[in-house]
Amino acid sequence: MECFYYRGQKCKHCNCVVPVFGLGHHKPKEEGADQFTKNIISFYEYGNARERAYLLQNFINLFKERFEGDIKFDAVCIVPTREKGGINPNMESFAREFAEAIGIPYKQVICRNRTIKGQHELDDKDARLENVKGSIDVTENLAGKGILVLDNLCISGASAQAVFDALKEAGASDVYFMCFGLGSKSRLCDFDINPAFKGKASQIVAKWHWPKVSKEDRAAFARGKKDGL
Repeated sequence: MECFYYRGQKCKHCNCVVPVFGLGHHKPKEEGADQFTKNIISFYEYGNARERAYLLQNFINLFKERFEGDIKFDAVCIVPTREKGGINPNMESFAREFAEAIGIPYKQVICRNRTIKGQHELDDKDARLENVKGSIDVTENLAGKGILVLDNLCISGASAQAVFDALKEAGASDVYFMCFGLGSKSRLCDFDINPAFKGKASQIVAKWHWPKVSKEDRAAFARGKKDGL
């Protein structure tokens, strides 16, 4: 079995956790992108079949190991692109196939209501949060519904926060995220989920308090830079 990863940043507006489960960690070009990063970027941009098959099987494995029999989801959707009304076609096709494989309907219940700046253009999490603030609309009644949201990357967590806020405000009962790559700058803070550990997602979110390391260690790791923690 693969080792997966968990990041559970606290919501900026309440005491809730924004739970994100990932397959691995994304390294930007300036850090020397590794093969995993190249694979997920290649799939997102070009929809290559080999990368798609690898990512799909690992997403299915992650769902079966940590979510199946634990949380009732009513819909799978994806995080929109930065353009107003934009959806990445490779992610949409992937999400439809994934949803069919796990037996949950694909419903794109969120959309971008305005074009925003690319998050990679902004230097810190505060700027990224402001960039996405209020940019997500919910397109149907989600009262009491469980929503599983897919994304290719979760770097600072700002996009996940914006989606989480919108879905919760619309009445969703459970909101969880699955992504291909978590940002590498927060890697020391993320939990690696040992395959031997049989706990489910709700147990992980309730008992594993992110970040994994102390504030002092985070400060040393960040080396004085704002890194989204």
